[in-house]
Amino acid sequence: MVNVSMENKVVIVTGAAKGIGRAIALKMAEAGCRGLAINALRIDEQTETLAQEAQALGANVLLMAGDMSKEEDVKKLIDTTTQKWNGLDVMINNAGIAKANDLFNTSTDDWDQVVTVNMRSTFLGMKFAAAYMKDHGGGSIINMGSIAGITGGSTSPDYGASKAGVLALTKYGAKFLAQYGIRVNALAPGTINTQMIKRNFEHLKPEELKARLAAIPMGRMGDPEEVANVALFFASDLSSFITGDSLMITGGRHT
Repeated sequence: MVNVSMENKVVIVTGAAKGIGRAIALKMAEAGCRGLAINALRIDEQTETLAQEAQALGANVLLMAGDMSKEEDVKKLIDTTTQKWNGLDVMINNAGIAKANDLFNTSTDDWDQVVTVNMRSTFLGMKFAAAYMKDHGGGSIINMGSIAGITGGSTSPDYGASKAGVLALTKYGAKFLAQYGIRVNALAPGTINTQMIKRNFEHLKPEELKARLAAIPMGRMGDPEEVANVALFFASDLSSFITGDSLMITGGRHT
């Protein structure tokens, strides 16, 4: 039996308050990571509960608030983590947002916010995590893409564009950072049962929602834990010869 273990590894998960990020944080704790830094935009009852659940699984947890689109907040998260555990093995850039607007209703402020949060936070997390990793034996960086970054998406023009940028950043980072023993991969989830997806689907008519689900060959939404399982694979040594890849977690949907 293959046991996927994160023993002795230090992991950061950004944007982990809920949804996929929350599932990933708990999966890393379950896999036995030595240190787990959980980032959220703000600390509240929801994030405190997440930290308690991760600790109950045996993880040593650092819970930090911060806006990952701000350089000073990213630096503080990474500096605090590396000082606490004298290491950083896995950086998971999950922080992101989405809005449900069509082309005509997307304002420049909407565009700037989505692109800034989704792309800049990934760039900053990759940059400063890699700066530490290159001098400390390498590591694994995992970026949160989306099927929308491949297909263009359908809920807004800004989200798919920002996630396409994340996938391009991933490929660039993989090529540049391989010399330092750093792997960079991306997750590209499809329709996953999260609050964000439910919020984006609120404007759909019942027949439109039914058509969306019918477009998934497996006939259902994915579960956040199913994405977290892939994150664990990319974080672990099982994927030691994989870099620059974007793995679709879509139930078979490719359009």
